[in-house]
Amino acid sequence: MSSFQQSCPSCNASLELPIEADGKAAVCPACQTQFTAAAPPAAASSPVAASSPVAASSPVAASSPNAASSPNAVVTPTAESPPVPVERYRKIPIEHILADTQSVFVERRRPLLMPFLMPSVLVVLGLLFPLVYLSDLASTDLKRALVWLAVGSPWFLLVTVYAVWFALNLSLDVCDAGPDVEDDPPRKTRSWFVPRAAVFLALLIALTITMAFAAVVVGLAITIMNAGSNVQAPEIHLLMTVGAFVGAILLLTLSAMRLWPVIPLAMDGRFGGDVVRESLEMTKSNLMTSFFLVVGIFFLVGFGFSVFGLGLPLAIPVAALALVVALRLIQGRRIPAFDREEL
Repeated sequence: MSSFQQSCPSCNASLELPIEADGKAAVCPACQTQFTAAAPPAAASSPVAASSPVAASSPVAASSPNAASSPNAVVTPTAESPPVPVERYRKIPIEHILADTQSVFVERRRPLLMPFLMPSVLVVLGLLFPLVYLSDLASTDLKRALVWLAVGSPWFLLVTVYAVWFALNLSLDVCDAGPDVEDDPPRKTRSWFVPRAAVFLALLIALTITMAFAAVVVGLAITIMNAGSNVQAPEIHLLMTVGAFVGAILLLTLSAMRLWPVIPLAMDGRFGGDVVRESLEMTKSNLMTSFFLVVGIFFLVGFGFSVFGLGLPLAIPVAALALVVALRLIQGRRIPAFDREEL
């Protein structure tokens, strides 16, 4: 037995390696990921492996999936080179994310937007109208408005989490819609209206921490601005006001661009330190992509709120779809909605 089969740990491609590569570094020709070859026990004990003259420090180039199917495929050792760091996630430009999001949206706009009308009404009636009322009340009775805001905060949070879950759930459905359907996504395996407890809890924790952090940053910025208003020197007043405003915007943006994958990853029912580390690893090689992505989502959702909530039925689903598409592209996962174009 002169060779053995092994799957690439990054792209799952089927690779054929020589028996002397057992225990040595190998490089996948498809994704250029370096891994350690591990032959089956029967192959590792073969006399060929024992008499192999290949140096243990030489990385071995695995054959490609197409070459592995050929009986004449030959794998030769590569020259000695320094270890290559393993990259689990792909580097994706923002143009690819925008183009793929647009393609999915154009292909599946009806099943994405129409079901979201119900949570849109819930957001307008259960979130926007009460907040507008509290804003008017604060102009005459600030203490009472703050009390009612504290009392209604759990309700506002639940409405927000439900709307985000609904949009992400629809985005997953339209991305998973294969080429065997005409205009609608396939038969749903998930409920449209009732989220799984683990998923809802993960989203609740993630969004609670996000909103609490944003509230602390905004509150600190407002405090600094108010303190600056009591300063007599206009230069110091202007410096404190502009510095607090710009600092808050930068802190929120930088935090969002490093941790945005936490939100779509919560749809797997996961949250915790592992998810945070995974998000940081994803965005480490996609810093500019993440920056443009979160800035675009901020503007999109802000526009939806600015027109009395009338833009939310479009803004929230599109923002959720962009997050799902970006996550799958960075992870290298397939989007079945594109399969029709390949037929």
